[in-house]
Amino acid sequence: MQSTEAWGHSWGTTSWDYSGSGYLDHIELCPVWDLPYRHAIIPTLYLMAFAVGLLGNAFVMWLLSRGRGARRLVDTFVLHLAVADLGFVLTLPLWAAAEAQGGLWPFGDSLCKLSSFALAATRCAGALLLAGMSVDRYLAVGRPLSARPLRTPRCVRAACCGAWAAALLAGLPALLYRRLQPSPDGLGSQCVDEPSDTLQGLGLLLLLLTFALPLAVTLACYCRVSRRLPRVGRARSSSLRIIFAVESVFVGSWLPFGVLRAVFYLARLRALPLPCALLLALRWGLAVATCLAFVNSCANPVIYLLLDRSFRARARFGVCTRAGRQVRRVSSASSKDDSSVFWGRSPKANSASAW
Repeated sequence: MQSTEAWGHSWGTTSWDYSGSGYLDHIELCPVWDLPYRHAIIPTLYLMAFAVGLLGNAFVMWLLSRGRGARRLVDTFVLHLAVADLGFVLTLPLWAAAEAQGGLWPFGDSLCKLSSFALAATRCAGALLLAGMSVDRYLAVGRPLSARPLRTPRCVRAACCGAWAAALLAGLPALLYRRLQPSPDGLGSQCVDEPSDTLQGLGLLLLLLTFALPLAVTLACYCRVSRRLPRVGRARSSSLRIIFAVESVFVGSWLPFGVLRAVFYLARLRALPLPCALLLALRWGLAVATCLAFVNSCANPVIYLLLDRSFRARARFGVCTRAGRQVRRVSSASSKDDSSVFWGRSPKANSASAW
């Protein structure tokens, strides 16, 4: 079985994209097969995640941004997380269309750069916001008195702004180094990174800083929180379990992608020679792991609805209040219209005659 050491040039001529629809092709030495029905199943899943994620995250944003009363500190993290997920799902139709066309990118160079930047930045923002949420929960449970000066609305907003600033910086390489390149078969163009060792090393470093490090912080905080969980109140325990569910789904969705992506970077840097069979397994595994990671962007609203009774109550109240206002508005307008028709005069004339 031949390894990747014999085909250094092949890495430079192959293509890969962030969505997992590109190719890990060892063109001359390694045969390549696509997953069965890949170009039909994966676009369908992307579009389903787009529909659910668009409606769900937009509803979460509307519900949390309209509150006029006291807001929980964790709600600020949840609101920013919904913004990140919404930005993520807005790019999914583009990647679904590219996947349906066998990885060819039909939308031009500008959208290639912008959509890749949006994916990288919002993924990083989600990981950092979840890490911030886990730190906040640890401070609330483990150090409720000493951490009180840090657990203020201003500090939480500053933490969210810091997460977004770091995420935008982490997305800059995608904005600068993503571009259209001819596909290996010459039938079109693909949205891919520049094939350079420096860029692969930078990608591996960013993966460690924006995924592995926040994941380590999250796991450390929840290991500490889990020891104190039996001693906290019922309401706080319920809140912790909901956030733990959100964190667990995120880790379960993105961890396979992160691990396989790290292996991909090491293989492209020729630090991890792989035989053809493992290269094919890596390609297939990244396609499946990418799809699983992308579907995570629509999971959080479903978790809130299933596990959070407070969220369900606020959702019912918000929807009922909105519906009640619409009914009162429509009934008020219809009553005015009916009176004007009945009296044969305009509402203004009726009001004038009443005076």
